[in-house]
Amino acid sequence: MVSESVDIVNAFALLTNFVILPAIAYGSQLALGALAVTLVYSVLRFSNFAQGDSMAFGTMLVILLSGYMIGRGWTITGIPTALIVIPVAIIGMAVYLLTMDRLIYRHYRKIKAKSITIVMSSIGVMFITGGIVRFVLGASAQRFED
Repeated sequence: MVSESVDIVNAFALLTNFVILPAIAYGSQLALGALAVTLVYSVLRFSNFAQGDSMAFGTMLVILLSGYMIGRGWTITGIPTALIVIPVAIIGMAVYLLTMDRLIYRHYRKIKAKSITIVMSSIGVMFITGGIVRFVLGASAQRFED
């Protein structure tokens, strides 16, 4: 009888750790991206096709900063290093996005270009941002110990 209850607890722990928590994390990631796309469209009135690659750029910053801190031994026991570097990565991503806005989108807003022109420029920013991420990280999966 005790063995059956232990099996149920173990099954629930496995279900929680390998199905429920990853599903919540992935769903939250998708919802955050959808919210960002919605906000950009509602405020700036154009579809920013570079949104997904902008998220990948932020993820690249987290991976690079986490790898640097782990390599230096700057870790805190019990806290994933990625959680520590997320605020710094947010600042880095904000600087990159503001730079892209100043260099590219501001010009098209100033000359009151048609929205299709701004959308096409966002596709160019998407290719540039994706290229930077793939050049720095490569196309293979990234693994690091923490």
